[in-house]
Amino acid sequence: MPEFAYNIRQYYPQQRAELLHVIAQIETYPNAAERVLTKANLIMLHCDQVDPHTAMIVKQELLALDGDALVSPHVYLGQSSNPTKLLAWANERSWRALCAKLQAIPLPALQALAQQIGALLVHNQARGSLKLGSTQWHWGKKTLVMGIVNVTPDSFSNDGLLEAGQSQIQQQALDFADAGADILDIGGESTRPGASTVNIEQEIARVVPAIQAIRQVCPLPISIDSYKAQVVAAALAAGANVVNDIWGLRQADGSWNTALAQVVAQAQVPIILMHNRVSTVEQFAHGTNYAASDYGDIIGEVCAELRQSIDFALQAGIANDLILLDPGIGFGKSPEQNLQVLRQLRTIASLGYPLLVGTSRKSMIGITLNRPVEQRLWGTAATVAYAIQAGADIVRVHDVAAMVDVCRMTDALVRHEG
Repeated sequence: MPEFAYNIRQYYPQQRAELLHVIAQIETYPNAAERVLTKANLIMLHCDQVDPHTAMIVKQELLALDGDALVSPHVYLGQSSNPTKLLAWANERSWRALCAKLQAIPLPALQALAQQIGALLVHNQARGSLKLGSTQWHWGKKTLVMGIVNVTPDSFSNDGLLEAGQSQIQQQALDFADAGADILDIGGESTRPGASTVNIEQEIARVVPAIQAIRQVCPLPISIDSYKAQVVAAALAAGANVVNDIWGLRQADGSWNTALAQVVAQAQVPIILMHNRVSTVEQFAHGTNYAASDYGDIIGEVCAELRQSIDFALQAGIANDLILLDPGIGFGKSPEQNLQVLRQLRTIASLGYPLLVGTSRKSMIGITLNRPVEQRLWGTAATVAYAIQAGADIVRVHDVAAMVDVCRMTDALVRHEG
């Protein structure tokens, strides 16, 4: 027999749907193909603060289901009662079997773990959609492009339109729409280091006329980039459709932004919850918002803090299907920490919510490539393509025409059914 008669190669499915397509080419009974998928789809989960008893039960049960788990030596040697991190892997069918077993054990810790694992498995399959007026977005079908419209005098990217007049703001909106943008993001306060603070009246005076002017000529959905309840309320009344909150419903003192949550809940509009360390709010006001925060496990902590924002949003009455997440590239993170977040973006996407990523012209690109703001187009393109491959649903960009091409080409490679 020829040496390479079987043409053996390693297979790397991009998506669950792609793996199902390959299985279905061999297993021609549709129901059987779906069952085979659950055995072929390997899932690795990382858990924090698992008590030793729960961790050992999970490990033993997974071993019986052809999976496995790593726990700290102090757990399996019985040397301490301290919680452990847990890294576990099994195929989809085994995870579902584990959840059923744990749910049947009358221990709250095990039942809570089973519930959370089960929720993650569901999130990985059901993406859903979002309706904004006459616009319907089906998550996972294509990458949406958010065009940045800064009505500020001091944008870090030197594209502020505060002094430009309404006709130029309208023209930029029309240009973005013609280039293929799906949504416009209107902001009246710069988030660059050293930017001047803007009071509520000033911010409303900037964003409301811009939104009204755009609404006259452009049908695209509009998001309001603000964390101030009064500004958001005025923007929504003027025609905005989405709230983009860079503080994830938190305030400078660490408390929750109840006023903003109430505005969003009452309006029943989507909100983008961005990760941003509250400890950096004071730095933000003094122009050092890009300083690195003290992270032990940056991906774990970003996920945990985003989950806290999600929980608060849900408790405030914001519907689950109106919540989107943003990992906060460039906020409270060093250049290397930003790269770490991008590398592990798929983990953040696994939380089960639509994901917005904003890397456009950010300082991590400038530092990595030694390029000024006006020369960061190709670096931005690389990060956008990578973010899409890693699970981004929306990318927030300055250079809309170029990034639409990047998105459509990357979509052709990544968002296919096999």
